[in-house]
Amino acid sequence: MTPLSQSNCRGLLSAVETLHRPASLDEFPEAVLHAVKQVLACNTICYNEVKFPDSRMTWITEPANALPGPALRETFNRNLQEHPLIAYSNPKDAGRSLRISDLLTRQEFHRLALYNEYYRPMNVEYQLGATISINPQQIIAVALDRDEPDFSEDDRLCLDMLRPHMVQAYRNLHTMSLMQRAIEGSGQRLVFVKRSGSARLASEDACQVMAKYCGISRSSGYLPDLLMNWIEHERSRFSEDSDDLSPSVPLVMSSGTGNLIVRFLWGGRGADQDLLLLEEQAADLASTLAEESRLTPREKEILTYLSQGKTNAEIGLALSISPLTVKKHLEHIYSKMQVHRRGAAVARSLHT
Repeated sequence: MTPLSQSNCRGLLSAVETLHRPASLDEFPEAVLHAVKQVLACNTICYNEVKFPDSRMTWITEPANALPGPALRETFNRNLQEHPLIAYSNPKDAGRSLRISDLLTRQEFHRLALYNEYYRPMNVEYQLGATISINPQQIIAVALDRDEPDFSEDDRLCLDMLRPHMVQAYRNLHTMSLMQRAIEGSGQRLVFVKRSGSARLASEDACQVMAKYCGISRSSGYLPDLLMNWIEHERSRFSEDSDDLSPSVPLVMSSGTGNLIVRFLWGGRGADQDLLLLEEQAADLASTLAEESRLTPREKEILTYLSQGKTNAEIGLALSISPLTVKKHLEHIYSKMQVHRRGAAVARSLHT
């Protein structure tokens, strides 16, 4: 086995970046096809999903025009149990790519109905495959086909090096999908914000509200300065060594028709991203309790700045009053709203 060339290494790095680009599970299969194409030469690449117990496979291919017609697809599914790579699939030994030639001689492969009725008409003599996810209900795998020559050990090494990144990218997207389902119906949306500054909108709902309040789209990848400055402030708070960390104060962004409430979830010291929870509220909801509490116009101003995470000094600077005056106003606000802390005042003003 020869060491990987610089070209192969560059291809692997580019392929890894491609794998982690999708924003949803629906986009993942295409990313896998493009990633594998960057590192290995073959006639056809297939992204396969095999469901049990009926043992039927669905797949997409690169190039797309290599997809077999309905009759050949039915032939493949009818003979699927003969496929050596599927028959051999085992969760305990799923970390290594396999060739059909690792399990059968060429003569044995040619005796299979699967070969004669499907692979021979498709001009496939050799195959290299790797599993991405395997459980009793489903196998997700990628398979590379050639007419000649057979895949080498160097080819296997390239796919083995790429496979852990395929697995992790799939798990990340699957976890994100579960998180989305967990908050369905709550009126909240998810945004993942990398420590490097880029953002990934986790759903179409999140795209819509971010476009409405911030004027950004999923493809832009970056949040407006107001939102990023608030995120950096929250990150600095959580990164400090403190046993008495005050609760995170939501950011309120307003439009003519309502308010966007942004809540920050710290990913942890070792994480490379954090999470935002977005909740849209009708314009009158956020001010209902403040009106009922008979706040003065100045107290409402201060409460608005408070909801944006500003300190007493920052509020005083914005309103041209001293921090002590801000503190006195806050005491009046707490008294009228029957709370004792800034976070509780903001939470009640947001009607949460």
